[in-house]
Amino acid sequence: MDVRDIDGRDTAVARRFWEIGRDSEAAYRVHDFFVPWASAEVTLSKGRADTDLLLLGAFDGEQMTGAASVAMPLLDNLHLAYVSIHVHPDHQRRGVGRALASACEAAVQQRGRRVVVGEAYGQPDAPGVGQAFAESLGYTVAIEDGIKVVDLDATEPTWAAMEQEVAPRSSGYTLVSWYDAVPDEHLGGYCLISEAFNDEAPSGDLELEAEVWDEDRVRKREADNLPAGRHDVSTAALAPDGTMVGLTEIGVNENASHRGFQSGTLVAPAHRGRALGLSMKVANQRQLRARFPGCKVLMTGNAGVNVAMNAVNDRLGYRLVETCVELQKAL
Repeated sequence: MDVRDIDGRDTAVARRFWEIGRDSEAAYRVHDFFVPWASAEVTLSKGRADTDLLLLGAFDGEQMTGAASVAMPLLDNLHLAYVSIHVHPDHQRRGVGRALASACEAAVQQRGRRVVVGEAYGQPDAPGVGQAFAESLGYTVAIEDGIKVVDLDATEPTWAAMEQEVAPRSSGYTLVSWYDAVPDEHLGGYCLISEAFNDEAPSGDLELEAEVWDEDRVRKREADNLPAGRHDVSTAALAPDGTMVGLTEIGVNENASHRGFQSGTLVAPAHRGRALGLSMKVANQRQLRARFPGCKVLMTGNAGVNVAMNAVNDRLGYRLVETCVELQKAL
């Protein structure tokens, strides 16, 4: 067995790389949220403006049996590398994962990064094999998230009552929604909220630095999203003076639009306690259903210590289906 760099522009090789990840996750994930091939093909072949992406494959002769990616942020957190390793179910427990992990760490060190971060999924009552594998390599758990899903068909009839209930508490605030491109008039507020996420959202022991957001970063991300079929459905809360004080985003892929990912939700500390998180999320789910009526399920992740957001998601009907631990290792 040997580990080689993968050229994502080679469609056949990239397809096998993607299939290994898909088949590996299908063996242990509760729901299929793996990136669809039509989107993966674009990212693997063209990359992204904000990330240095390295692809590695483990080969038994000419057959690829394992696949790994190393994603290194280019705009901030330049000390980090995010590693993902998959071994095809037919070739596990033969040292493939360890060979890929060793190659990933060597590549990270060569590029001057000092911290590697990865994810592992498990059942709510038991750690997964991925966590045990990572810990055997010297990784430690930095934070654990509960992975939850909500059935939109079943819960949509409850939204109107929630809106009526919270309306008095959020009186004076205005909700604004947009699709894909952040409106120019809200770009400054959007960047400030985006910069606050790393400070305000629970991150456990992850060695994260603050991010810097500006118009160039936002517009380049939007430009990267569209060719890959990725869309953002967003709703923000504006204070009476027009300042953006809250934001929630849902990601949907047009190549798998039956499902979506509830991304970050944040309310500025001075404006909490007014039900803005719930108000924004309900409004954004309405926008989602208007644009993607076939979207049936949303998935999200919440740290256990995030009491307020867990309470909001409980109201919306989310249910716990698995856990995700983020692990890190200093090289």
